[in-house]
Amino acid sequence: MESIDIITGQHVMIKYEPASLIARIAAELLDWIIKGLYIFIVCYILFALVDTGEIEMIDTVKYTLLGILLLPVLGYHFILESMTGGQTWGKMLLKIKVTNADGSISSIGSYFLRWVLMPVDMLFWGGVGILFIVFTALHQRLGDLAAGTVVIKSNAGLTFGLDESFYEFSDDYEPTFKDAGLLTDGQVSFITNLLTEPKRKASVNDSLHEIAIKVKAILHVKSDAGDRLFLETVVKDYNYYASLGI
Repeated sequence: MESIDIITGQHVMIKYEPASLIARIAAELLDWIIKGLYIFIVCYILFALVDTGEIEMIDTVKYTLLGILLLPVLGYHFILESMTGGQTWGKMLLKIKVTNADGSISSIGSYFLRWVLMPVDMLFWGGVGILFIVFTALHQRLGDLAAGTVVIKSNAGLTFGLDESFYEFSDDYEPTFKDAGLLTDGQVSFITNLLTEPKRKASVNDSLHEIAIKVKAILHVKSDAGDRLFLETVVKDYNYYASLGI
């Protein structure tokens, strides 16, 4: 299975499963279908009301109103990705998402750059974007390169060096910490990197204690478990929610 290996500023290795080119194209096609349906419905309702005489409207006002109603189509990707944390409706259906290359959640500025450069990526029927995706190391289109983002599968947990049990879940698995999903990919990658360090290192145990305190504060939880067991449970719960695409 191909993976995108990224070294963060903290020298943590993150392994992502990249979204396939087919999945990205399919998601984009679904988005175009959704936008097309919206345009059709808006135009049909507006012109039907005007043509039947239920609403009297001069052409200038009619086309100005039409332009306003179609603005969401223009900003479709930017609006939805900003609101959902990296997904359009097409990406949701294909279970892929946009994230920063360092594992953190993308900012509005990143989504804006991807959106602004989309017309360039769509040149030659999307050929420019496809070429960049195929030939760049992290499978990034031009907009991704400018924004520092990657597109990954959203229903797969991050894979590092933990035991396979951290990624295998029984049908009746119940997460201990239901807010584990509040952590970012980058935070979980940092925790996981520490957990894979040799237990005998005193510095690692000290770091685990500090991280455990911070994670408890983020999740607003208390736990009597040891620092390592607590963080291992949080990571497993996080991967469980990630496997569900949540």
